[in-house]
Amino acid sequence: MTDEGNRPKKTTGGHGGREIAAETGSPRASSEETRRRLIGAALDAFGRYGFDGASTRRIASEAGVNLAAIPYHFGGKDGLHRAVAQHIVDEVKGRLGPLVDTISAALQSGEVDAEKARVMLHAMVGQAAEVLLGHPEAQRWAPFILREQMDPSPTFDVIYDGFMGRAHILVTGLLARATGRSEEDPETIARAFALLGQLVIFRMGRAIIERRLGWTGYGPTEIETVKSILQDTVTAIMAEGEPS
Repeated sequence: MTDEGNRPKKTTGGHGGREIAAETGSPRASSEETRRRLIGAALDAFGRYGFDGASTRRIASEAGVNLAAIPYHFGGKDGLHRAVAQHIVDEVKGRLGPLVDTISAALQSGEVDAEKARVMLHAMVGQAAEVLLGHPEAQRWAPFILREQMDPSPTFDVIYDGFMGRAHILVTGLLARATGRSEEDPETIARAFALLGQLVIFRMGRAIIERRLGWTGYGPTEIETVKSILQDTVTAIMAEGEPS
């Protein structure tokens, strides 16, 4: 039997609660530290082994906490999986959120003309590249997100609703304004997907570009190079998308 079969009950007091609290000290700070360590260990384990292959026993061991802490803090393995996805969403939104909110409000106001749409699209792609390539945790996010893309679980909704879906809708809206097409036009939607995909491949396919160019990671110089290429792609996609 695997360690998933006999899950400890969630406890709010008694011996189980005291044991968990004793792991890192007492109070609220220790509880948050336990959650943080579990999410970090689970991010790596789920990304490397998948949901089924990542055992809670391994995750707890890597986090340096008691196995009972997983059901105590997250209700079980499913809850921990969703918490990892929410952690990624929170990190991305913390860096992209203000710009996304500004663009969303502008689009809803109806005051975005073609030129403003172009400026906003360049800004959004540039900022997204900074986050996806420059965030210290981004390489750890990639395997987790890729697994959810290839074989979506219910947790995919957390990622899609949290930032992926909204980003795609906003990019589609900006492309539509920039090219004079409808936001519901299938070609415009596909172009938005192609544009975002070109950004994502620089993270997911990092090993290829590093070997081809002799890079050792994404530092400021490398990120600026990628941003320049992506901005050229934005310009080309907008030009090709304009009705003839």
